[in-house]
Amino acid sequence: MTQMSSFPTRTAVAAVRRPSIDFTDGLLVFAIALQVLWAVDPFAIELWRRALTRHLPTTLAIAATLLCVAGRLLFRPDLRPELGAVVRTYRGLLLFAVFVTGGSMYARFALAIDSSFLLMGMSLILGGPVNLWLIRTSRAPAILVRNVTIALIGVSLLGVLMNTIHFGAIIYHAMEHVVLVAVAMPLIAGRKPLVRLAGALLCILAAVAPNKITGYIVLVMVFAWVFVDELMIRTARDPDRVRAGLRRILGALLGMCCILGVVFLYQATKSHLPDGNTVYRLHTYQMAIDRFLDSWLWGRAFAASAVDHFDLFVVNSSTQSLPTHSDPLDILANGGLLAAIPFVLGLLSILLAAWKVLARNWVSGEQEPSFARAQLAMYFLIITSGLTVMAFNPVLNSASSSYVYWLCSALMCALVCPEKESAGSSQATGSQLVGRSDARADVGIA
Repeated sequence: MTQMSSFPTRTAVAAVRRPSIDFTDGLLVFAIALQVLWAVDPFAIELWRRALTRHLPTTLAIAATLLCVAGRLLFRPDLRPELGAVVRTYRGLLLFAVFVTGGSMYARFALAIDSSFLLMGMSLILGGPVNLWLIRTSRAPAILVRNVTIALIGVSLLGVLMNTIHFGAIIYHAMEHVVLVAVAMPLIAGRKPLVRLAGALLCILAAVAPNKITGYIVLVMVFAWVFVDELMIRTARDPDRVRAGLRRILGALLGMCCILGVVFLYQATKSHLPDGNTVYRLHTYQMAIDRFLDSWLWGRAFAASAVDHFDLFVVNSSTQSLPTHSDPLDILANGGLLAAIPFVLGLLSILLAAWKVLARNWVSGEQEPSFARAQLAMYFLIITSGLTVMAFNPVLNSASSSYVYWLCSALMCALVCPEKESAGSSQATGSQLVGRSDARADVGIA
């Protein structure tokens, strides 16, 4: 009799330990997958350019978000205080987004300018803090993050496959920071040599297939992170601190040699690399710098067009009205220091929080496979390498690519939940994101 009565109890405990996302969260994952598909564009059909399909994933994302928000506020009103924590996390970037959105709405409705910076501001709000609040208030945040990660990796693998078939074509333009880091997940998370080798080869293939300089820069950043992370963890486990210090010095010297090797390799192969349209970029960059110098405090307050008429020569495009191809310069030229300062400080604050969590293993030497930490490293690399890509491409000035970038920031922040909040979440949902070294997610990579 006792054995029979204990079976339902064990079943109930198992059910508590294995939570699942609800229907509205599933819709959100689907909408996010569409956003990634539109941004990566693996089949090169440019749905983001067509009038009928351009805003389809954004519309679905807004609809799914509204359903999630309505469900949480109606049935779980106790979750409203989480909004304050999200605002504190994104306060600098929210100030930037409000500035961009306000100026862009004035440009759109008062000045009748169609190509405004409205998407830059709205994508930040929708992709960053809104998604972070939805993740933090989900009944199964770890599973929600994992499902989005799987969708991101899946679309990225598809992009690499299609770019390999059409070798030399540029498919995932301005999305190298997402695709290369995502397909390198076996290298970042794996422990077996063959798994890590497969991840390294995928990452190299993802950079070589489109043959873009930004892709090679992201490739170097991924390999540099894996090298430093592995070196710090291995030396932290060494009980002999003198020997560990010497190993780190040798590792630093080896890293410097690798950097010199990359420089020599670039010098030897730069004739085979694309020129990056330097004439076009230098012209548009100079225009942006001149605008910043003319009004360095607030620029044009984002109350201006996001594109300019290029008149030096006819470009291989359907229009001569083109963006600057540098998001940092766009921010300086159109928002001045009032936009640049909150943007930089807001981004640094969330990156520093992620860095502190990742660096814990550099002190403890803990090397137990953790999919949660691997995800955090992946999103940290996407955000940092994305800064390089957006310096030469309009990442934040495109609906899908901007949304995906800020979505990755939300996922990174969700994985950096404070230890006490993570513990509270585990009591309610039976799962954690990233807490202490013994708080592991339920999935690992061999």
